[in-house]
Amino acid sequence: MERQLLLLGLLLGEKMHGYQLNMYLKHALGFCTDLKKSTAYYTLEKLENDGYVRKEVEREGRRPERRVYEITGKGKAYFFDLLRSHLSEFTRTYYGDDVGIAFMDQLSTVEARLLLAQKREKVQSVLREFRELPEHGGNWRHLVNHNIAHLEAELNWLEGILAELDPAGSRGSRIVSGEEEGGSRHE
Repeated sequence: MERQLLLLGLLLGEKMHGYQLNMYLKHALGFCTDLKKSTAYYTLEKLENDGYVRKEVEREGRRPERRVYEITGKGKAYFFDLLRSHLSEFTRTYYGDDVGIAFMDQLSTVEARLLLAQKREKVQSVLREFRELPEHGGNWRHLVNHNIAHLEAELNWLEGILAELDPAGSRGSRIVSGEEEGGSRHE
């Protein structure tokens, strides 16, 4: 349903052709969705079949035809139903990484620490990407900060596990009050 909410929300502002929608998803919203082009078109087709979206085929000069999507009145009502539902509900998150964590005791402590340190570097890299995003206006900034908070929590958790696995008690950089030591938080 979040795919439908996303596409209807984008169409709420204006009519858009499929390519335009997909470029917007990829370049402007790539930080918050991994909605693939084929899935977006499939979802748009379903929304059209259900009467939430209207599609027109346009052609300009010798250019190929393009499909232009517009939200319908029924689609607007459905968008607001979905929005209210999404804002009031909580969806439990399941982390695929947890499966490996469940069995990390099958490795030596040295190897487990090495692999978790690699994971920490990847999380730190993604966190840097989020902190370097250009300012997003309106509610999009809340979405960016939500992701930052989750990444910071992941780093704190990783640091705790790495410290637990380190008999000498040495630690890497630690997240403190929402900031990496020496870093700054994206506001």
